[in-house]
Amino acid sequence: MQNRAPETPLRPAESITHQHLLAVLNTEIRRRPPVPLVRILDLGCGDGRLLSYLAINLPILQPSARFELYGLDVGDRSVQRQGFLDGARALLRERVPSEDWEGRLIDLSTTDRWPFADEHFDVVVSNQVFEHVSDHSFVLGEIARTLRTGGCSVHLFPLVHYVYEGHLHLPYVHRIRDFDLLRAYIRTLSRLGLGKFPANRQATGISVEEFSERHADYIQHQTNYLTYSRALTLAKNARLRGSFRYTAEFYAAKVRSLFNRIPVYEYETERSALIDSSAAKLLRYVSSVTLCLDKRDTYRTGNHHACDV
Repeated sequence: MQNRAPETPLRPAESITHQHLLAVLNTEIRRRPPVPLVRILDLGCGDGRLLSYLAINLPILQPSARFELYGLDVGDRSVQRQGFLDGARALLRERVPSEDWEGRLIDLSTTDRWPFADEHFDVVVSNQVFEHVSDHSFVLGEIARTLRTGGCSVHLFPLVHYVYEGHLHLPYVHRIRDFDLLRAYIRTLSRLGLGKFPANRQATGISVEEFSERHADYIQHQTNYLTYSRALTLAKNARLRGSFRYTAEFYAAKVRSLFNRIPVYEYETERSALIDSSAAKLLRYVSSVTLCLDKRDTYRTGNHHACDV
C-alpha cells in the first residue's frame, strides 16, 4: 500500500466512504494511460459533498492532470428532498468557485436516458447508491454506454448479505419480502428499543405503528439490494468487467481512522485476485463492498482468429 504525501494538504474527508473513494479513483486513474482531460460522473450526487471533495482533492493528488466533474441524480424517488440539487449547486459554488457548475448537475427521472454522449466519461463513481437503484440493468447499461473504452466505474454500497441494515439500524430487515411480516418485525424490534424508533419518537412523537408502516414502505419501495453474484452477472450483461477489488481497503481505512493513523490515498495495483474475492465474500456480511467495473474487451477489439475459440 502506497502513501505518497502531496505537497498541498488535502481537504479532510467528511466520511470514510469519501476518503476511500478518493483513494480508489486516484489509484485507478494512475494505473491507466494518461488522457488530456479526465471526466468524472458522480452518480447519485445528492448534496454534492462527495463531488466537492473529489473536485478539491484530485487535482492535489494529480497536479499534472485536468479534471471535469459532473453530478447526476433522480428526482422522482423519495430518497432525496425536493430541490436538493439547488443545495448541491450552492455548496459546490462555495467550496469550488473556480469551476463553472452550470449544466454540470443533472436532475432526471429513473427511466430517463442519461443526457451524455457515448464514451463521454473516464470514471463513473457512486457512494451508497446501488442499494436504491430500481433497475440495475438500465443503470449499468447507461454506465457502459457513457463510459469510454478503457475507463472504470467504482461503486461503494452494501449487498443484501450484510446483517445490520444501515438505514433502519435493524438486523436482516432488508431480507423480508412479505410486507405484513416486515411491518410486524420492525414494530417488534422498535418496541424493544432497537433501531431508529427511539430517536424518532423523541424527536417527532411518532407512534410505533406509524413508524413501522412508514419504514416498511421505505424498505420495500426505496431499497433494492443486490446479491454478490447478481452484481457480477449484471456487470457481465452490460459487457463490463466486474470485480470487488479494494473492498478490504475500505475496512482498513476504517481501522486506520479509529487509531488516528494517516489516511492512505493510493492503493496497491499489483493485487491477488483470490485475496480480493475472498475478502469481499467475507466482508459483504459486515457493510459495504467496492464494486469495480472496467470497460475493456481485448478479445472483441484485439487481433484473433476463429481457432482461438
